[in-house]
Amino acid sequence: MRVFLSRALLFLAFIGTTTRALPQSEGVDTTSSDYQIGYEIGSWLPFIILFTLALMVIIRSFRLSQKKGPQ
Repeated sequence: MRVFLSRALLFLAFIGTTTRALPQSEGVDTTSSDYQIGYEIGSWLPFIILFTLALMVIIRSFRLSQKKGPQ
């Protein structure tokens, strides 16, 4: 039990020291074209992925229903 507690405390201490955010002296340049393109892609990508997955499921279920024939 003591070994577990000591390892848990060491783990928490390690996580505490590694997750501290270092202050940044300058901000992110949001006016560059690379940032704006990445922002657009990042904002549309989740919707495109969800739409594609839903479309694949619909097409697959339609094809499986066609193989079984009318019931």
